[in-house]
Amino acid sequence: MTLPLRPDRPWRVLVVEDHPVNRVVAQSMLAHLGVDCALAEDGQEAVTLALPGGFDLILMDQHLPVLDGLAATQALQRGWAAAGQAPVPVVAMTAGDEALDGVLCRAAGMTGFLAKPFTLEALAACLAQHLAPPVVDGG
Repeated sequence: MTLPLRPDRPWRVLVVEDHPVNRVVAQSMLAHLGVDCALAEDGQEAVTLALPGGFDLILMDQHLPVLDGLAATQALQRGWAAAGQAPVPVVAMTAGDEALDGVLCRAAGMTGFLAKPFTLEALAACLAQHLAPPVVDGG
């Protein structure tokens, strides 16, 4: 699977995951796909890193310390709205049931669901679905 290309820079993804092995695996997979990655260990750190901007996508574990993924996503949505910024897609990463957790995730403002454990192919498909090339003004 090929990701849509950005003309100006590589894609940048924030991975929010409290388990250190899962963070390393996600980072390695993203690097294999040519995607720049930053890491956060909890929801509060994710909000701090993501609100200034600069990310194209956020992969957010649902169950996190300090601030869970749902609350962090809601805080991000409020922050982007207050700053007049377009929201960044937030994809839930969880080992839970998509049918049950999906309702909560969408209500919090998440735009997708990536079941853990995921394969490189599943991650690439998720990225291709949620990353859109930026509009380049030709004039």
